[in-house]
Amino acid sequence: MKTRFNSSYLFIFLFAVTIAHAQNLGEFKPKDDGYKSNKIGDGPKKIYISSFTINFEIYKEAVDEKKAGGFGRTIKNASKAKAAVGLASLDKEALQAKADQLYTEFITDFKNKGYELITSEEAGKTDTYKGWEKAAGPLFFETDMTGIIAVVPSGFSYFYKNRNAFSSKLGGFDKTAQNLSSELDDALVADVALVYVFSSMGTDWNIGNQAKVKLFVNYRLADTYTVTDEKTSAGLTSMFDKSKQAVGLSSYVNFTRGKLKIGGSPESQYLGGMKSDLEIDGVMQKEKIAAYSTQTQATATLMNPIVSIRGDNYSETTKWLEPDGGKYAEGMYLAGKKLLGYHTNQVLNK
Repeated sequence: MKTRFNSSYLFIFLFAVTIAHAQNLGEFKPKDDGYKSNKIGDGPKKIYISSFTINFEIYKEAVDEKKAGGFGRTIKNASKAKAAVGLASLDKEALQAKADQLYTEFITDFKNKGYELITSEEAGKTDTYKGWEKAAGPLFFETDMTGIIAVVPSGFSYFYKNRNAFSSKLGGFDKTAQNLSSELDDALVADVALVYVFSSMGTDWNIGNQAKVKLFVNYRLADTYTVTDEKTSAGLTSMFDKSKQAVGLSSYVNFTRGKLKIGGSPESQYLGGMKSDLEIDGVMQKEKIAAYSTQTQATATLMNPIVSIRGDNYSETTKWLEPDGGKYAEGMYLAGKKLLGYHTNQVLNK
């Protein structure tokens, strides 16, 4: 018997797949700000992409310590607890491909609206970039931030001023976007940064005798994130000791146009970000990694007037995760596309 194929079934199936695919993301809460952002579309239809940063967290460690000491006849030794979590497997080729796709689609959105892309060769002739070095994708490398890798899209070239700018914030130009726009005949200058993390630190107000640290696994596109290592995870010591690392990162897509003659501020600027992290579901199981270490204490008595404690107590927990490389890269693309697509649409329709 010949079976008839109903095309409506195919539509329902594809619709269901699309919905399931979209549900891989949590709630997206966009945020926009800027100076005269409603005027950002007024000007030449030219755009220069000065930065397209994609950073991934692959390792995180957190430490809590209790110092040795005591009160009265009681003494305590020091205790230390360390928790660490890392990614044991990632698909480098898949991540590079998805980074390339995000970049290509970002460019295409502007070209479809009649924008001309200014090349790095033309931008390199500006006074702003005098003394800067140039690099080009595709690149996949470990940055100078603990546990952070960077992916540079194929076909994207950018300028950097020093090693730190190159590693920790690709094209991190701070206040130079308006200078670039001015030198490029008031072209639109775009700065893009995407930060993907999978860990977050738990809080504990325990002031007892136990060193305690907790890490939670939750894959997401981060609104803001602070990169720390063992030297800084226990406090804000990096504010006073520059050898200790605490680097703040954030996800955004910013657009700048022109420069005012007085003050040098942008003529208009659109700052696109998020109100909270965008969770990427279905890739990594949410879980907790914890470490505990209790101080040993001894109290002198009349029968035992002299007490001592040898050594310090230490506890360490490390877990390596093995997410599916393809799903990890696809989640990266979906979240990045959500952020870029929303804010790009806002600028192109202003």
